[in-house]
Amino acid sequence: MPRLLVALVVLLMVFPRSYAAEVSGTPPGGVRTPSGGEEPWKVHRKLGDEFAAKGDYKNAAANYRKVLSDAGPSLATGERIRMATVLSWGGELKAAIRELESILRADPGNLQARIQLARSLSWAGETAEAILEADKALADSPGNPDALVVKGNAFRFRNDHRSAIPVYESVLAKKENFDARLGLSYACLAGGNITCAKESSRKLAPEYPYQEKERKSLNAEIDRVTRPTLVAGYSRYRDSDDNRLDRYSLSTGFRTGAWRWGIGYLYTDARDPSRNASDQELSLSAESRPTDWLGVGGTAGVNWTANDNSGSHFVGSVRTDAKVLDGRIGVSVARNVFAETAQLIENGIRFTEIASYVEYPLPYRSTVRASYAFRDYSDDNRSDDWQGSIRHVFDVKKPVVAAGYRIRYLDFQRESGGGYFDPSGYLSHRVELSVDYEKGKGYVHLVPFVGYQSYRRQGDTPEGFFLGGEGVIGAHVTGSVALELHGEGSDEASRSASGFSYYQAGVRVKARF
Repeated sequence: MPRLLVALVVLLMVFPRSYAAEVSGTPPGGVRTPSGGEEPWKVHRKLGDEFAAKGDYKNAAANYRKVLSDAGPSLATGERIRMATVLSWGGELKAAIRELESILRADPGNLQARIQLARSLSWAGETAEAILEADKALADSPGNPDALVVKGNAFRFRNDHRSAIPVYESVLAKKENFDARLGLSYACLAGGNITCAKESSRKLAPEYPYQEKERKSLNAEIDRVTRPTLVAGYSRYRDSDDNRLDRYSLSTGFRTGAWRWGIGYLYTDARDPSRNASDQELSLSAESRPTDWLGVGGTAGVNWTANDNSGSHFVGSVRTDAKVLDGRIGVSVARNVFAETAQLIENGIRFTEIASYVEYPLPYRSTVRASYAFRDYSDDNRSDDWQGSIRHVFDVKKPVVAAGYRIRYLDFQRESGGGYFDPSGYLSHRVELSVDYEKGKGYVHLVPFVGYQSYRRQGDTPEGFFLGGEGVIGAHVTGSVALELHGEGSDEASRSASGFSYYQAGVRVKARF
């Protein structure tokens, strides 16, 4: 009996402790979990604070999301904004946006919440909404540098670098700002103004470890973009008139100061049922964007053929473009040789082109463009080519999707019979959709289109719908080498030199060294 009493006492002493530990959820380490006497959201707040202090924002965000879900309205506004900020750092963007919007519904004048909402929206790819929220913050606090940087970043995230640059510059005109300087450097780099990107990057003054990491990433990107390049390619062309073309290309590019130089070689082997011909071209190119508002460039080279009418000819071009208000205008003059079919190579058709364009951004990520090109041909022919287009980029981050419409009017002085498409009163309307997507080492660019065309040629007046498209599928084999497969095809008459339905496919290898 005494033994039984002793066993019973021991059992009563051990069981409550074991049961208490079980219901409280205390793990072996002694850290309380959300099922104990303390309110669960308070435990998650402590855990979130611990993770945030270590820089583990993903786990911190997971805990803060539970805190805000259970007790958000009862917390101080500053605490809610702090947790929502960590949510955005940890990738919980939707939760962060919901919480910040909830705060602003109760307190529309909270500038800190407004700016953080704009920042979170831009990171989530909702750039139009981000710009709208940044503008609201600027209305309450004109010239606020944080709101301006968020607005500039939103422009940059949707590839509107020209709009982003003046926003960053407005911040830097008053006081040096790391985030504005970093954004300006990336915007200049994306716009091709390497001089601006390098000068801006040299002025970065990191104060914190994460800023030093950002500076190193920027310099690595500048180095990647400015390294010499080598591109080798091959393509095969076929059309409905049995023209066949094999084309081999090799080019290299390098930078010296503000100039980017290129050397290119092109070999074309062309055949049709009655002839064979080949064409070669060697050229040197140079281009520069000394400022954001001005770009210049040109090429110079020689083209020579190997057929019954062998000969060599000078080819080249000069071009410039300038920013005017928020838009851009450009002009160019070029001298080229038609080498698109065996007949054209044999006939030695050359032309001089004088062209111009104007491009202007519209609200809601749209751009309108108009262009005109006059050509004077070596077989005593002339043409006028007018084009107008409008393009809209949808406000999504991945993939980048755009839609566009183009109208074209092409008119030749006469039908020369030289082997190229020389219609009278050619008119076409075309609608296209472009999709650009990149994930990991792979990337895709697709542009399907459909349209309607009509023209007069050789006593006939054909008209009707046409279809077509082009695309690139690529992969970064290494950090310095990319492999691409590309192709295109259409029955749009003006898209090929001969005016026939065609397709073209090829491969390219791109390397930086």
